[in-house]
Amino acid sequence: MVELQEDGSIRLEIRYEGGDASSHQIDMTALGESLQGFGRIYAVIGHFAATGQYAKQMQALTVKTYAQEAEPKCFSVGALLSFATTSGWFQGLLPAIVTAVTAYVLHRCSGNSEEMRHLRELLEQQYGKDQKMMERMMDTIDRLADGLRPSVRKSVAPVGATCERIDLYADGTKHQSIDQAVKDAVMSNEEQELIGERTYSITISEMDYERHTCKVRLTGEEQGEQLDDDGLPSRINAVITDPAIDMDGNQYLQAFTSRKQLDVKAKATIRDGEITKLYISDTA
Repeated sequence: MVELQEDGSIRLEIRYEGGDASSHQIDMTALGESLQGFGRIYAVIGHFAATGQYAKQMQALTVKTYAQEAEPKCFSVGALLSFATTSGWFQGLLPAIVTAVTAYVLHRCSGNSEEMRHLRELLEQQYGKDQKMMERMMDTIDRLADGLRPSVRKSVAPVGATCERIDLYADGTKHQSIDQAVKDAVMSNEEQELIGERTYSITISEMDYERHTCKVRLTGEEQGEQLDDDGLPSRINAVITDPAIDMDGNQYLQAFTSRKQLDVKAKATIRDGEITKLYISDTA
């Protein structure tokens, strides 16, 4: 459980995993853009948790975000949320509200409606059956999330360019992970939804071994209604993030060459009820 420090601050950590970060280094331009994004995200959310208000201007915020010395692993940046004042809006829940609203902002910006329930549960814990107050808080948080969209886009800049994912920690516990699927959804201008990891049955019809991309057909229950000219399910794009893809004789290559069905674990983007892209993390 995330707790306030004795000085009333909250200790956070931003870890950049994989890619260049595996060698304890990272592109400075991407890092600077990312930290600028996270700095605003945490300051705005911290101000809301402390006061119950959404402030757009940085000079109006009562919370400051500080970077701390990085630890020698992957590439990590320690962060500290320092509160100038608190109004008691979320008495006893301040750290939990910060992490829950952070998750809500990320998932709203990436269109992931499945992961937004935890925040509502926390608000119900605070306000009980006061539906009017609940709706007021959710409306404020929605406006806050929409206002932070540019900062969220900045924060994910290193993913796919100089690291594989960004993990967010509070008091040493990981509470969010931002991978390529989340980044693509955040950066997209199209109305689409990102759904969490599930198992899919696919056949691989085309494969770019260097880029770790492929075209697949869904063969299970998730198979779409659209058919191609040959009467087969339409092909969709997929990205394979599983490190096993670089191993000789891996299951993806075997499935491609044999044209056999393969069960995989993947996140997916959906538009108009149809799966448009898979992010494959493992075989099932």
